[in-house]
Amino acid sequence: MPQLPERLPLLVLAGGFSRRMGQDKARLPWGELPLLLHVIERLAPLAAGVVVSARPGQELPAGDYLRVDDRRPGEGPLAGLAEGLTVAGGGGAVPVAVAACDYPFVDPALYTALLAAAPGAAAAVPTLEGRSHPLVAVWRSDAAGACVRSLARGARRVQAVLDEIGAVEVALDGREDLDPRRALLNVNDAQALERARRERR
Repeated sequence: MPQLPERLPLLVLAGGFSRRMGQDKARLPWGELPLLLHVIERLAPLAAGVVVSARPGQELPAGDYLRVDDRRPGEGPLAGLAEGLTVAGGGGAVPVAVAACDYPFVDPALYTALLAAAPGAAAAVPTLEGRSHPLVAVWRSDAAGACVRSLARGARRVQAVLDEIGAVEVALDGREDLDPRRALLNVNDAQALERARRERR
């Protein structure tokens, strides 16, 4: 297991409408905790303060975090990144550990690997079997500006922002210091949730 880096601000994205799931993923039961709090607990060894991005009026489980509401609700994860990175970074340009709340096996070691592979990058994004996972990544907080500009143009694709800021993709295939397939498993619908719950047992 690699040594954990200095603690990073943690931004958890929880403001999606969970249409495929049919219910708010942030409040889904996962063991004894709602999924949002479970993800925060898993990343607690890494986190220097936790910001949770939410949509206005969204009911979230109470926890030890700072809630930040999207200014442009309904416009996808870029809206959460725009607000959340700004607050998490405190107005500076610092690395922020970003995790969507629907990755129940997210691993602090994943962020260690990303920071080691791409120190100082505007974003370090893991890939596995050719698939990119920008919502479980290290983003520099000043990338918030690119998110805001993209939304202002009516563009909501995260990949377009990653291209603009020169993000670095970090392939995790074959790693032995973490289990990337497990760490990057997300639950988008009820079937995926049930499969993940079986894997948890």
